[in-house]
Amino acid sequence: MKTLKDDFLDSLDEEDGKILLKIALNSIKKQFNLNYQDIEIPEKLKKKSGAFVTINEGGELRGCIGYPFAVYPLYKAVENSAISAAFEDPRFRPLSENKIDSIDIEITVLGELQKIDYMDVDKIEIGKHGLYVKKDYKTGILLPQVAIEYSFSKMEFLQETCLKAGMEKNCYKYSEIYAFEGKVFK
Repeated sequence: MKTLKDDFLDSLDEEDGKILLKIALNSIKKQFNLNYQDIEIPEKLKKKSGAFVTINEGGELRGCIGYPFAVYPLYKAVENSAISAAFEDPRFRPLSENKIDSIDIEITVLGELQKIDYMDVDKIEIGKHGLYVKKDYKTGILLPQVAIEYSFSKMEFLQETCLKAGMEKNCYKYSEIYAFEGKVFK
C-alpha cells in the first residue's frame, strides 16, 4: 500500500474550512429562503474531491451524507451534501427552520480512496484514516473521526465499517477495502 498522504488535503487551511462551512450553512438556509451571504469560491475549492457533511444538534447526530469519490468540485460536493444531510438522511426527520440556529456543521474533506488488503490494516492510523468497504452493491464508509468517537481499535474500525455496509463484521476478508485520509472542519 502506498502512503495515504494527500497533498490536496494538506493544502486546505482554516480559511478554506470557514468558506466550506459557510457554503454548507448557506445551502441549508437557501432551502428556507433565509438570508445568506454570497460567497466567492476560491479556485482551490473548485478541485474535485469527496466530502461529507455531518449535522449535529445538541451534540447528537442528526444527519450525515456525502460523496466518497471526487465526482464534484469540493464546494459543490459540500453544498449538495449539506442539503442531503439536513433534509434527506433517511435516519432522521428533515431539519425544520426553527432548528437552524441550534445545529453544528462538520465537514470532512476526503482524500483519494486507496485500495488496501485487510492484512495491511496495521497501516491505518486511527483518527487520521477512514475506511470504505464494497462488495457487489453493498458499501459502507466510516469517517476518520468515528474511530476516535467510539474508541475503536483498528480491527473494530474495520468490522464496524463492514456492519455499516449491511454485511457481517468479517466482510473485510472477501470485500474490497479502501482507506482514505480526511480533513475535518467544524
